[in-house]
Amino acid sequence: MLHNMVQTLTGKARMIPIRLPEARVNKIDEIVDTLGFKSRTDFIREAIEHYVKEVELVKVIKLREISREEAKNEIRDYLKSRDKAWLDEIADDLRLDFAFVVDIIEELEKDGFVKEV
Repeated sequence: MLHNMVQTLTGKARMIPIRLPEARVNKIDEIVDTLGFKSRTDFIREAIEHYVKEVELVKVIKLREISREEAKNEIRDYLKSRDKAWLDEIADDLRLDFAFVVDIIEELEKDGFVKEV
């Protein structure tokens, strides 16, 4: 396994003291030994970097509050321009609550407007 040294863009690093439960420290020690990290610090530094990269990929969407009928019309229009669409794509692209979209899609399915593939 490769272990990367991470520095800030300025090249300077800051120390941040943290307190962890003993059970967590013991688990970290196990991982450090198993995976061959130089130290707890190296493991924690790499774990933080990994988590920061993951969080940076998270997409935040401000949901819109619209009536059921408006949402149903928007979903119909959205689907008319596509052969297929994932429910989460519909919800994200139209900025609608996922459960709301699922409910409307089920209704459109009963109406024969869409079908599950």
